[in-house]
Amino acid sequence: MKKTFIPPEEGRSEYYSFGFTRFGPFLYGFVRWLNKELLKKGYDRIFFFSRDGYMMKKAFEIINDGSVAAEYVYFSRKSLRQTMLWKCSSYEDSLKYLTWERFFTFGQILEYYGFDEAERAEISRKTRISSELTAGYDELGKNDTFKKVYSEYKDVICQRSEQQEKLLKDYLIQTGMTGKCAIADIGWHGNMQYYLGKFCVEQGTELVPEGFYVGISPNDKLDSPVNGYIYDEYDMSAEKKVLCFLGGYEKLFQGYDGSTYGYRRDGSGRVCPVFAPYEYEGDEKVKGIIKEWQEGALDFVRMACDKGLDTPDSELTAPLIRFGTSPSLKDTRLFSFLYNIDGTKVYYTAQKGMFRRGIKEVLHAFGRSPWKTGFMRSVMKIPFPYYLIYKVMKK
Repeated sequence: MKKTFIPPEEGRSEYYSFGFTRFGPFLYGFVRWLNKELLKKGYDRIFFFSRDGYMMKKAFEIINDGSVAAEYVYFSRKSLRQTMLWKCSSYEDSLKYLTWERFFTFGQILEYYGFDEAERAEISRKTRISSELTAGYDELGKNDTFKKVYSEYKDVICQRSEQQEKLLKDYLIQTGMTGKCAIADIGWHGNMQYYLGKFCVEQGTELVPEGFYVGISPNDKLDSPVNGYIYDEYDMSAEKKVLCFLGGYEKLFQGYDGSTYGYRRDGSGRVCPVFAPYEYEGDEKVKGIIKEWQEGALDFVRMACDKGLDTPDSELTAPLIRFGTSPSLKDTRLFSFLYNIDGTKVYYTAQKGMFRRGIKEVLHAFGRSPWKTGFMRSVMKIPFPYYLIYKVMKK
């Protein structure tokens, strides 16, 4: 039987309602689980990673009685792996920190090497290579075009990387991340925990992070413990149900800062994060929508805490998981404005005018979409078991 949660007030927006009835129960279930795990394992402090840890920390501070201190720290895959690029021996070796995707654009590769949006545009103009130029993951090492650009800018890449290494080392000291510590993030593959652990080993820094995630896939490279709320190595049955709406989960949890690009020193000598532009900066309508679903979700967490809600996790998570796997056309329209910046702009659902570009363009957009089932529904319009199609494609 489907479990539904009814908003306590009439007249609220559909985004507030979504936050209260779908995201809120999921968020409450996660932080309830997290709080129990931390107390059971004896932690008195947890570090929430920036962006995806934003709503986690806010909800955790509602449910926690103060016995576990919550800190917010600024890391990203880019800020961590950029510190290691200067030690790479060649172009081919420099690609080893890329997280697997079927295709990469030239813009994504430039971003991976540490170039910001303006620099990427200038390099594209100077080299006359479109930022949308695409290469398959397995072809990157043999791509002469990308290799030539790497060779041309290698000195800049390595100089920045070495500088970032020194800043990151000082930032870890500054935040007090030492010894065995708990970290929380959205998860998926544990790459940030791996990069952080690898960096500390190379620096001779004593740090053993234990990760707590929404979902985490087995990763042979990790030699520190991980825990997953929805799925982990002990039960992977829900993995595809989450990953088909991967971008949606990330966007729901995120705050209002851009991704951490790296680090710098302020006037007092403290190490501070450097942010990429926030993708919705200047768009007050979209930021207002995000605030509405966040308000709805946190109102649910407060209500659940006040009532001591003991609803099973399976019922708390079901409404959001169902939204991701089996969206209605109305659901896809609700989030049609969402996009990520990953070298270039990547929309969650099919945009108007896309079909004039041809089937190849549609398939390319589908391949990069962070919401596979939502994209299919927005294209086909009709009700259909899109999640089953996704499962077959992922086999």
